[in-house]
Amino acid sequence: MKRMLVVSTLVAVAFATLNIGPIPAARAWGSPGCNLGNVAGSFGFSYNGVGILPTGQVPVGAVGKYHADSAGNLTGDEINSLGGDAEYQTIVGNITVTPDCSGTLVAKVYQSGVLARTSYIHLQYQNNTREVLFMFQKLVLPNGSSLPVVINGSGKRIFSDRGD
Repeated sequence: MKRMLVVSTLVAVAFATLNIGPIPAARAWGSPGCNLGNVAGSFGFSYNGVGILPTGQVPVGAVGKYHADSAGNLTGDEINSLGGDAEYQTIVGNITVTPDCSGTLVAKVYQSGVLARTSYIHLQYQNNTREVLFMFQKLVLPNGSSLPVVINGSGKRIFSDRGD
Protein backbone atom coordinates (compact mmCIF):
# COMPACT_ATOMS: atom_id res chain seq x y z
CA MET A 1 0.00 0.00 0.00
CA LYS A 2 2.82 2.40 0.91
CA ARG A 3 4.64 1.53 -2.29
CA MET A 4 1.53 2.37 -4.34
CA LEU A 5 1.18 5.71 -2.51
CA VAL A 6 4.84 6.63 -3.23
CA VAL A 7 4.51 5.70 -6.92
CA SER A 8 1.24 7.65 -7.22
CA THR A 9 2.82 10.70 -5.59
CA LEU A 10 5.85 10.60 -7.91
CA VAL A 11 3.60 10.26 -10.98
CA ALA A 12 1.45 13.19 -9.81
CA VAL A 13 4.52 15.39 -9.19
CA ALA A 14 6.03 14.48 -12.58
CA PHE A 15 2.73 15.16 -14.35
CA ALA A 16 2.32 18.52 -12.60
CA THR A 17 5.91 19.51 -13.38
CA LEU A 18 5.57 18.71 -17.08
CA ASN A 19 2.28 20.63 -17.40
CA ILE A 20 3.41 23.88 -15.79
CA GLY A 21 4.69 25.13 -19.11
CA PRO A 22 7.87 26.97 -19.94
CA ILE A 23 9.64 28.73 -17.10
CA PRO A 24 10.45 32.37 -17.88
CA ALA A 25 14.11 33.26 -18.15
CA ALA A 26 15.58 34.89 -15.08
CA ARG A 27 16.94 38.37 -15.41
CA ALA A 28 20.51 38.53 -14.21
CA TRP A 29 20.25 41.82 -12.32
CA GLY A 30 16.59 41.96 -11.33
CA SER A 31 16.18 45.31 -13.11
CA PRO A 32 16.30 46.63 -16.66
CA GLY A 33 19.98 47.42 -16.14
CA CYS A 34 21.98 50.60 -16.35
CA ASN A 35 22.26 53.30 -18.96
CA LEU A 36 23.62 56.84 -19.03
CA GLY A 37 20.20 58.20 -18.09
CA ASN A 38 19.83 56.28 -14.85
CA VAL A 39 23.44 56.78 -13.69
CA ALA A 40 23.21 60.53 -14.31
CA GLY A 41 23.14 62.69 -11.20
CA SER A 42 25.31 63.97 -8.39
CA PHE A 43 27.52 61.73 -6.27
CA GLY A 44 29.81 62.22 -3.30
CA PHE A 45 32.90 59.98 -3.31
CA SER A 46 36.11 59.08 -1.57
CA TYR A 47 39.09 56.97 -2.56
CA ASN A 48 42.43 55.87 -1.20
CA GLY A 49 45.39 53.78 -2.16
CA VAL A 50 48.99 54.21 -3.21
CA GLY A 51 50.93 55.65 -6.09
CA ILE A 52 54.02 53.62 -6.94
CA LEU A 53 56.93 55.94 -7.62
CA PRO A 54 60.53 54.94 -8.42
CA THR A 55 61.36 55.96 -4.83
CA GLY A 56 58.61 53.80 -3.33
CA GLN A 57 54.91 53.84 -2.51
CA VAL A 58 53.16 57.11 -1.70
CA PRO A 59 49.74 57.15 -0.02
CA VAL A 60 46.92 58.90 -1.87
CA GLY A 61 43.40 59.75 -0.78
CA ALA A 62 40.62 62.10 -1.80
CA VAL A 63 37.09 63.17 -1.05
CA GLY A 64 34.89 65.04 -3.50
CA LYS A 65 31.73 65.26 -5.56
CA TYR A 66 30.78 64.98 -9.21
CA HIS A 67 27.79 65.42 -11.47
CA ALA A 68 27.21 63.37 -14.63
CA ASP A 69 24.56 64.22 -17.20
CA SER A 70 22.56 61.79 -19.35
CA ALA A 71 25.08 62.15 -22.18
CA GLY A 72 27.91 60.87 -19.95
CA ASN A 73 29.61 64.24 -19.39
CA LEU A 74 31.10 64.56 -15.91
CA THR A 75 32.28 67.55 -13.90
CA GLY A 76 33.43 67.61 -10.30
CA ASP A 77 35.99 68.58 -7.74
CA GLU A 78 38.00 66.95 -4.98
CA ILE A 79 40.51 67.54 -2.25
CA ASN A 80 43.32 65.13 -3.07
CA SER A 81 46.16 64.24 -0.72
CA LEU A 82 49.32 62.77 -2.22
CA GLY A 83 51.84 61.84 0.45
CA GLY A 84 50.18 64.25 2.89
CA ASP A 85 50.16 67.24 0.51
CA ALA A 86 46.47 68.15 0.03
CA GLU A 87 45.37 70.12 -3.03
CA TYR A 88 42.03 71.24 -4.51
CA GLN A 89 41.46 69.73 -7.97
CA THR A 90 38.76 69.97 -10.63
CA ILE A 91 37.60 67.06 -12.77
CA VAL A 92 36.20 66.92 -16.31
CA GLY A 93 35.46 63.59 -17.90
CA ASN A 94 33.24 61.18 -19.75
CA ILE A 95 31.40 58.10 -18.47
CA THR A 96 30.33 55.06 -20.44
CA VAL A 97 28.08 52.38 -18.93
CA THR A 98 26.80 48.96 -19.97
CA PRO A 99 23.49 47.27 -19.07
CA ASP A 100 25.26 45.15 -16.41
CA CYS A 101 25.99 48.45 -14.59
CA SER A 102 29.75 48.37 -15.16
CA GLY A 103 31.36 51.29 -16.87
CA THR A 104 34.41 53.43 -17.41
CA LEU A 105 35.36 56.98 -16.59
CA VAL A 106 38.12 58.85 -18.36
CA ALA A 107 38.76 61.90 -16.20
CA LYS A 108 41.08 64.82 -16.78
CA VAL A 109 42.10 66.25 -13.41
CA TYR A 110 43.27 69.86 -13.13
CA GLN A 111 45.11 71.65 -10.35
CA SER A 112 45.10 75.46 -10.48
CA GLY A 113 43.83 75.18 -14.07
CA VAL A 114 46.74 73.00 -15.21
CA LEU A 115 46.29 69.34 -16.23
CA ALA A 116 47.67 67.18 -13.40
CA ARG A 117 46.72 63.74 -14.75
CA THR A 118 44.28 61.70 -16.77
CA SER A 119 42.67 58.88 -14.78
CA TYR A 120 41.16 55.77 -16.36
CA ILE A 121 38.70 54.29 -13.89
CA HIS A 122 36.52 51.16 -13.91
CA LEU A 123 33.05 51.77 -12.42
CA GLN A 124 30.49 49.37 -10.97
CA TYR A 125 27.09 50.84 -10.09
CA GLN A 126 24.99 49.01 -7.51
CA ASN A 127 21.92 49.38 -5.30
CA ASN A 128 19.75 50.60 -8.19
CA THR A 129 22.47 53.12 -9.21
CA ARG A 130 22.46 54.78 -5.77
CA GLU A 131 26.08 53.73 -5.19
CA VAL A 132 29.20 53.30 -7.27
CA LEU A 133 32.37 51.32 -6.59
CA PHE A 134 35.46 52.11 -8.60
CA MET A 135 39.06 51.09 -9.24
CA PHE A 136 41.72 53.13 -10.99
CA GLN A 137 42.99 51.16 -13.99
CA LYS A 138 45.62 53.59 -15.22
CA LEU A 139 46.90 57.06 -14.41
CA VAL A 140 48.66 59.06 -17.14
CA LEU A 141 50.71 62.16 -16.37
CA PRO A 142 50.70 65.23 -18.66
CA ASN A 143 54.04 64.16 -20.21
CA GLY A 144 52.40 60.89 -21.37
CA SER A 145 54.07 58.59 -18.85
CA SER A 146 51.98 56.20 -16.78
CA LEU A 147 52.12 56.13 -13.01
CA PRO A 148 51.32 52.73 -11.48
CA VAL A 149 48.61 53.04 -8.82
CA VAL A 150 46.49 50.84 -6.60
CA ILE A 151 43.50 53.03 -5.78
CA ASN A 152 39.88 52.12 -5.14
CA GLY A 153 36.90 53.98 -3.80
CA SER A 154 33.19 54.36 -3.58
CA GLY A 155 30.51 56.98 -3.96
CA LYS A 156 26.89 57.54 -3.08
CA ARG A 157 24.22 59.47 -4.85
CA ILE A 158 23.50 62.89 -3.34
CA PHE A 159 19.80 63.74 -2.94
CA SER A 160 18.72 60.20 -3.87
CA ASP A 161 15.22 60.95 -2.61
CA ARG A 162 14.88 63.67 -5.29
CA GLY A 163 15.79 61.36 -8.15
CA ASP A 164 18.96 63.34 -8.81
